[in-house]
Formats: sequence, C-alpha cells, structure tokens
Amino acid sequence: MVCIKGYMGVAGRSKGLIADAIHSSADLLATIVMIIGLKISDKKSDQKHPYGYGKAEYIVSTIIYIFLFCIGIYIIYNGIMTIVENRVVNPCLSAAWGAIFSIAINELMFRHTICAGTQINSPSMQAKAWESRSDVYSSLAVLIGILGAKMGFHFMDPLAAIIVGVIIIKICIEMLKDAILNLMDKSFDEDYIEAIANVLEKTPSISDVKDIIARELGQVLEFEIDLYVPPDITVTTGERIKKEVNQIIKEIVDRKSTVKVRLFAAQEEL
Repeated sequence: MVCIKGYMGVAGRSKGLIADAIHSSADLLATIVMIIGLKISDKKSDQKHPYGYGKAEYIVSTIIYIFLFCIGIYIIYNGIMTIVENRVVNPCLSAAWGAIFSIAINELMFRHTICAGTQINSPSMQAKAWESRSDVYSSLAVLIGILGAKMGFHFMDPLAAIIVGVIIIKICIEMLKDAILNLMDKSFDEDYIEAIANVLEKTPSISDVKDIIARELGQVLEFEIDLYVPPDITVTTGERIKKEVNQIIKEIVDRKSTVKVRLFAAQEEL
C-alpha cells in the first residue's frame, strides 16, 4: 500500500497522495510497534510486575500517536508552504486511482481490525483500526483534491495534503487522551460499577458494599471489591462469597477480568 501510493503520488505529481503515502508508512511502523506491545502485554505477571504488563498497550498507543502527530504537523507545514510559495503542479489523473484503491483497502482493513480489536478488547488494535479509518478519510480528501486540481483548481491538491494532516492530528489527540487517561488509571465505566453494586447489595450473603474500584489494564479489567459480610461466617463461606462475586462480574462485564475481593465484618472492620 505504501509503495503503491508513494509511486503513484510521485509519478502522478500529487502532493496529497504523497502525504497519504507518508501517513501509510507511519501506519506500517505503528503496526510493528503495536505487535510488539501486544507481545509484551500478553506476558504473565511476575515478582517485579505483580499487576502484569497490561499497561504496555497504552504506552505503545501513546508512542504511536505522538509519532503520527508529528507526521501530521509536517504534512500540514509542507502543504501550506507549497501553496504560499506557489509550487503547485497539476497532478495526473492516474494518481486518483491510487487514492481510490487506498479507500477500498483501508475500509476493509478498518472493518476487520476494529472487529478483532473489540472482540479481544485490545486498545492498541482498536487504535490501529482507527488509523485505517483515518486513511479512508485522508484518501477521500486526496481524491477530491486531485479531481479539483484537474478541473483547474490547482491549489486543491496541496490543500488535500493539509486536510490529511488535520485528520491525522484530530484522531491523534482523541486517542492520545484516552491512552494517557488509562495510564493514569482512569476509573472504568460508572454504569457498570453501579450495576455490579446493585447486584451485590441484593446478594443474601453480603451485608453491604463498601467500595468497588475498577481499572483497565490493556485487554484485562481489574476489580478491587470491598464487602461487608456477617461477622460470624466461616472461611469456607467467605471463599464461596468470593466465587459468587467473580461469577457476578463475569455475567455483567463480558470481558477478561481479574477480581480481588476483601471481606470486612459488618459490625466492625477487620
């Protein structure tokens, strides 16, 4: 894809398609980094990392989007300078076929990757999917720019390159925000927390819910749940309550989860 768009952009004298090729080459690098991140995050917890390596995906996503943000800035700068210095050229119509091909392939890649990323709850894979969708939008802008230039509006091709840069930056800001918030242990969806609390409060063996904390560690959700229980229960009953809590979490949140339950006496905290 990178080679095709790069070749057709140069051969067709299209600034927009060349910018799109640069975007795609950055995506290729991002894919390599994403695979490395998935490998790291899949490692089991150890003595040095008792909470596992789940945050590696957010670190990888942050690296990807900072890099793409810089690419977007460069593309915008180059497009503006092309217009200001009147270096615009009339692109060949053949460049439009490169943009059309890019739109079709990237839309297919988006649908496949977002489906897989959602299924395994992988932040970096979902991030990669939205990069493919950004490629669709940027290639569409390039196509419009090329066609506009062929109609005599020669500034539209470098303008398309600028639009590509803006699209890249917009998506980068949105996804960077999400990755950074999760690195800072942003709380999981409050609606799910409330639903879990409501079910636990109605469970006969549980006196009350003291606290529920949940955070995302890559593909895995981690819950820390403190419960009040009758003070005279046995250890066996306490273990059974913990298993019940795990089952409730599994039914409400259809994701891979780790659940840590602490039990406190209803009359006094132990």
